[in-house]
Amino acid sequence: MDEFANEYFNKITKISTDFTSRRKELAKSRIKMFIGALCRQLIDFKENYDLLLGSGNSGLFMTKIALMTYESLNVTAPSVLNLPIYRFKEDGAKLHDNSFLETYVKEQLKSISSINNILFVDDEIMRGLTAKECFSLILKAFPNINHLDATIIAENHFFEWHYKMPKISISFFAYSPLIQGLNGNIGYFIPQNLFNGIQKIIPEIKSYNQAMAIVINGGIKKIVNNKGEFDLETEKDLKTNLPNYKKTKNELLEEIQILVKKSVKEYKEEKIKFRF
Repeated sequence: MDEFANEYFNKITKISTDFTSRRKELAKSRIKMFIGALCRQLIDFKENYDLLLGSGNSGLFMTKIALMTYESLNVTAPSVLNLPIYRFKEDGAKLHDNSFLETYVKEQLKSISSINNILFVDDEIMRGLTAKECFSLILKAFPNINHLDATIIAENHFFEWHYKMPKISISFFAYSPLIQGLNGNIGYFIPQNLFNGIQKIIPEIKSYNQAMAIVINGGIKKIVNNKGEFDLETEKDLKTNLPNYKKTKNELLEEIQILVKKSVKEYKEEKIKFRF
């Protein structure tokens, strides 16, 4: 980023606080655009994916929304793989070693006869490190794969794919560009009162993405013995201790289902368009 761009972005970042009260509205808009981008792949490009791939907390809810979209389109969904990838150690300089997940990948995908075409979904993508780790694990777990086609759908945060991976071809489709200062947008679909309630029961929940992952897909990414894993027990505390949690969760899922159906309809009616 040059000096001019840096100055400009710093200035517009300051006005991002003006949108604090509108984060759920923005989340709905981003979910709608993501669904439209997926419809584009399935309807216009007639893609047939062997695997739906997600990573981390955002992967847990993005793959769920993707599955709802498949269902709304009456299209058979591929197998789903979510990986608890951790990008950096605490010093922020060195990648975590995610190689232990190779065995997990083999186990999770043992019933798939062939993997040729992958769809990787995320709420936003910056440097693509997580996607690269996921693709590398699949190639290591299945060394007989000759070539993979991979499609990435995510909000674009000045992203470029610059990794040399001879066995894989990457296509990236941004459902929206970055709005400077507004990150993790889809996680803000969680109502503020629900987020506050979750934090009271589970204080280690710090982000809306974490809360969204728990409510939408029942799990959260954690580090245990220096290894990433999905904790599927966390939600039990909410079911036991948070009043009306089950009702609130079902209402939220229903709200997303309605939004998915509406977005699919609007895409088919060409009310959601992409220009590149």
